[in-house]
Amino acid sequence: MAHFLMEYAERLRRFSPNARLFLLSVFGVGLASSIFSLFLNIYLLHLGYKQDFIGLMAAIPPLVTALLSVPAGFLSDAIGHRRALILGVALSGLGALGLVLFTASETLVLSIGILGLSGALLQVVSAPFMIEESQESERTHLFSVHFALQTLAGFVGSFVGGALPPLFARGFSLTESTATVYQMTLAIGVGLIGFSILPLARMRAAPRESSRARLGWNLKTPRRLAFKLILPNMILGLGAGLFIPFMNVFFKLQFHISDALLGTLFAWGAVGMGIASLAGPPLAQRMGKVRTIVLTQALSIPFLIAMAFAPILWISALAFVIRYALMPMSAPIYSLFVMEQVAPEDRATINGWSTMAWNLLFAGSAWLSGHLQVLWGFGPIFVIVCVVYSFSIALQYWLFAPLERHAL
Repeated sequence: MAHFLMEYAERLRRFSPNARLFLLSVFGVGLASSIFSLFLNIYLLHLGYKQDFIGLMAAIPPLVTALLSVPAGFLSDAIGHRRALILGVALSGLGALGLVLFTASETLVLSIGILGLSGALLQVVSAPFMIEESQESERTHLFSVHFALQTLAGFVGSFVGGALPPLFARGFSLTESTATVYQMTLAIGVGLIGFSILPLARMRAAPRESSRARLGWNLKTPRRLAFKLILPNMILGLGAGLFIPFMNVFFKLQFHISDALLGTLFAWGAVGMGIASLAGPPLAQRMGKVRTIVLTQALSIPFLIAMAFAPILWISALAFVIRYALMPMSAPIYSLFVMEQVAPEDRATINGWSTMAWNLLFAGSAWLSGHLQVLWGFGPIFVIVCVVYSFSIALQYWLFAPLERHAL
């Protein structure tokens, strides 16, 4: 264990100043995102909106991200990754502010759409930026630390965020479960996004690359390979959209838990995910990236079933935390594996296509899930998710294992 920690510390010390400032900004945005993820749906419920509208709101950001991911890749190459990151965080703050200030359905839809535009920039530019700001020896660790910081922010944001509604209710003599209390809670997230721009502004601009992303599929990477790399991620997006945006609604409606307990639950889920993501690099070194991706995702499925159908809160909550750790554990390894398979000048473009595909399927399934919940409840949806995830996992092994063996 001591050797493991010393090796990790040595890899962390090698991170460039730009990479460290980027990670600091990621943490701030992650804090805000966790607060919005925890309470935006609950806020909409208290404004009088139903689950079908919440499903629409959940579908819009990934849909906008999907439609604009490829143009975002071109833009980030044109203006530079640092400026693209600053623009992405600024748009995130603008969209979040709109969600806090306005309550009409039209303005809520517009504001959540701006968040989708922000997501397109941030998702597309992050992986190529980390590739450029790291050496091969520390690259897997940088990707995993990036993911772990997001999950750590999820823990802190969920834990603190869960305590904010009762705090505001007592401080302003309001009933805890009211729209005003949740509105004030979300406003804290807006402030956190504003502070997250500051580290990005301090980054040194990287030398402009001579290459530029090219329109469409005019790539050096073979199209067949690009499709193989993107297809399993598309299917994962289909499954994720069915239930990920509704986890807070599920626990609220299924077990009627308090806001503080909901925040604690999501906080512990984030802790598990953060610890698991840090364990990813040494596991990938021992087992290989593809086997690590497939194994961690496959192990999460039994816990997804337990979470959905357990009649007792603590069993469902424990299964939620374990699944929350296992399934996303592979995300940074998956992203790095894809980036390593493609030509360097194609990374932003293919990452844009991959982001577009994932979010397009995520958006469609989130919108559909909101309507299906009204008709069926949550049970059948979780069954569909398990089938979709299982297919994607099998496809990853079938498509990716030969690529990894060929690279050895």
